[in-house]
Amino acid sequence: DTILSQEGELCPKEKATASLIKRSSPESQKILGDLRRRFCFNLMDITCVIAKGTVDCETKSDESQSDKKEGGLSISTDAKVCNEVIEIAELLLTRRGAQYQSGSGKTIWRGQKEILVDFFLTSECDYIQNILLRADDESQRGLNSLYKDGEESGKNISRCLLVNRIHIANQTLTASASSQIPRRLKKLRDGAGTNATIPASLFNLEMNMETLQSHLSSEESPYKDENCTSLRACEAVIDGLCNLSCHPNINVRGNALSITDFLMTRFGWVVKHRTSRLLSAISLRDDELKGVDGIPSTQELVTQVNAQGRRTRLAEVVKGVLKLVSLPKILKHMMWNETDRFELVKTVCGTQRLLSLLPPEDVAKVVYYVNSIFLLFRSRNFSLLRVSKADQMAHESCLEFLIDMLQDGSKSAVAPDEKSDEVADDSDAGEMHWRDRLVASWFLLQFVDENDLVTTTPQLMSKVWTTCFTLIKEEVGQPIQRVSLGLLGRLVSLALVDMSQPESIVAGQPDVSLLRDFFTSEQACKALGNALVYDHREDTSVGGGHGAQWSSGVQEIIRDATANLSTRTLFPFQRVSVKTSIYKLQHSQLLCSALLAIGYENAKVAVGYLLAQATELVASPPSEDQRNQQCTAAEIFGGVCRAMLLYSTTPEDRDIIWDTLLLPFLEDAVQKTPTYIIGAYFDACRWGIHHFPPKHFFPLLKFTVMKVQTTLWQRDGVEETEQGSGVATAMADRFALQSKWLYFIQSVLIELDGEDDVGATSKLPWYTAGLLHDNVLDSGGSNDEEIELGQCWSHVSEALIPSLLNAIGHPYDKCRDHIASLLFRMCYCHRKFINTLSYGKGSRSNDPGITIMNHLVGIQDSTSYSFKEKNRALGTARKFVAYCVHWGDAKHEYSQFIVPLLPLAFKALQTTEGEVSVE
Repeated sequence: DTILSQEGELCPKEKATASLIKRSSPESQKILGDLRRRFCFNLMDITCVIAKGTVDCETKSDESQSDKKEGGLSISTDAKVCNEVIEIAELLLTRRGAQYQSGSGKTIWRGQKEILVDFFLTSECDYIQNILLRADDESQRGLNSLYKDGEESGKNISRCLLVNRIHIANQTLTASASSQIPRRLKKLRDGAGTNATIPASLFNLEMNMETLQSHLSSEESPYKDENCTSLRACEAVIDGLCNLSCHPNINVRGNALSITDFLMTRFGWVVKHRTSRLLSAISLRDDELKGVDGIPSTQELVTQVNAQGRRTRLAEVVKGVLKLVSLPKILKHMMWNETDRFELVKTVCGTQRLLSLLPPEDVAKVVYYVNSIFLLFRSRNFSLLRVSKADQMAHESCLEFLIDMLQDGSKSAVAPDEKSDEVADDSDAGEMHWRDRLVASWFLLQFVDENDLVTTTPQLMSKVWTTCFTLIKEEVGQPIQRVSLGLLGRLVSLALVDMSQPESIVAGQPDVSLLRDFFTSEQACKALGNALVYDHREDTSVGGGHGAQWSSGVQEIIRDATANLSTRTLFPFQRVSVKTSIYKLQHSQLLCSALLAIGYENAKVAVGYLLAQATELVASPPSEDQRNQQCTAAEIFGGVCRAMLLYSTTPEDRDIIWDTLLLPFLEDAVQKTPTYIIGAYFDACRWGIHHFPPKHFFPLLKFTVMKVQTTLWQRDGVEETEQGSGVATAMADRFALQSKWLYFIQSVLIELDGEDDVGATSKLPWYTAGLLHDNVLDSGGSNDEEIELGQCWSHVSEALIPSLLNAIGHPYDKCRDHIASLLFRMCYCHRKFINTLSYGKGSRSNDPGITIMNHLVGIQDSTSYSFKEKNRALGTARKFVAYCVHWGDAKHEYSQFIVPLLPLAFKALQTTEGEVSVE
């Protein structure tokens, strides 16, 4: 009657079953009502016997020998009996009428439908039927052929398929009702609240074979207390399955884990009250929790060894507990509050003592299981909103624990309230393993957020900054140093975000005094530069070309650290991409953000130290780190350049910055840097001047034009002669320097590309025009920027183009390639500048494209070139055409450059007069 009264919560099958039972005899009702409950309690007794025999099966005591004589130990260690118990537990706790794997029946039905229904024949029938309908055939009149839902329509499904589909729907309703029964029982017992206290478990280790036999042979149930409900029996069976997950037999452990994972979908509330028990078992802090939730006491198993003197049983229990923690339901619950996260962090980072107690053959597997838990946490990590004071206190305690662990690496970090008197040889496991410290640094990296900089106690954040700087200085070349760089980038980014928020005036500005002290120290800046060097991928061209072989999880930690170095950016915005993959833009962004956070006066001091360190890195001797050192120097230059340009407010400040800091370093660096590294300076220069008005980097433009003019080879009309080996080597070095400057100046010209991004650093975003009124937008500076851009192009056209055209017959092929690229770049960017901005529109007298075209077309008939120079000049023209094809726009370059120069390109294929090469 109670069941039938629940009108809104029962499906038709449940109502029909309850009505059928109600009409049966009282004896039948009693048997049917108590049958599943009796089975659950009998199964609970069996699991208790198994747990008693396996909880400490390696102890050679008289009690265990007597149990063995009674048969208890033989049942506990019998894999067949244990697997049968696991299968029966699945039947009792999860199935109530629905067939096994009934959910996959719908997929099978769909496959049968696809096989039985001939879609090709159906489409042909539709086609013929449409023809007959158009012909007004009498046989098609009155048929419902439009919707295909009539008895005589074209939709053919066999009745067998229809009956199977109805059966599958019935099975689905049954399975859904079965999964809801445990939840209804929980609701009836504890009410609708989620914080109700669960009664103590009926699972215990006091059961023996004699008691079990009496319970099984008794006609009446021995559990007549009204508190011994079916729900409590089911929860006790789950405890027994958790115990079987720690069974000595590996097959039993695997089967029990899979069923336990499945049971969590029906009895999800049991997860909440066993997470602390599982973590305490891993941490060896469960000496008074033997058998609680079915888990043996690992602290007591420490003193138990087998005949070989090894703690094999301890290893088996630990592996089972680790697999239980890695279950999705359990790990998901640990991530939803700060207290459980803190417990998980202490457990994952404090496994050194546990590993020291395990047998050597089991250490690698336990480390793998712990790392699996960490990787699962990493893949599901998310930020928590701390709404209560308790959450904030747990968060701060977690940060303090991680900081203490990183600062004192010689001891395993243990919370002060958890220290206990332990055995002398086990109380200190020695120096902390590097993996534990690396994982701790990752947790610190992920848990620090923007609220910590303004709401957390200043002493705690001072420890965070100090720990970060200490690790950068001391952990040279180690993975933890790379994670510390990520932590520094995260702290700097969050500090800049807090500084830019209007609420920071009320909440308080973040304290960056320690950051100022760090960057105003010469030794600290040098340590930071060295840390940036090691934060690159290894040079595979040195040492046999083998890549780094990280342990499991280390590569993921380093990847997360790199992602936190700086905020994401869409650079580069132009069609020209970055030139080298070894240049890490995040390093330049990190230095730029840090210099902006410490203030202008402190930044000037830091820039001097950073550029001095970059100068040393440029001149580094050959080694396996030489490539990364020289690339780091370019990254320092890019970050310093952008930060100082953002600080500069007057032309005098910019001139001083370029003339005294940046240009002297750039001149020395380009001369000493190998050709294959110069791409890093190309990208660094683009990032440093990106989206700035031309007046901010006009000194750089004049400097690079001057370097090209003074170093570039010029044709003087004298026939070349053969040179000795010494002269040839000197010329090769000189040509290499010319190639560098020809390549580097293109980065400046690309940023002169005059489209909508000119001066974007001082403009509102592009989408604000549609959100604000026209009178709100300030466009007064646009004309000045257009005039400055025109002056820059005038300087380039007057000073650079004559030198380039006079050097198109350059003896060095790499220089000819850069000259052709520069000529195309000037034509392409100047045309966009003329068409986009108002300055110079309609005037073609200063168009560099006309001058370049006239010179290239005249190469073929010119008599001023020698034979070798003419062939080289024709090769330069051919490369110019190739750049127009690959990089240009078909609307302009095709008609203006490609078609007129096409005959000249074929002319360039001739190696001698009157002879055409095989190509």
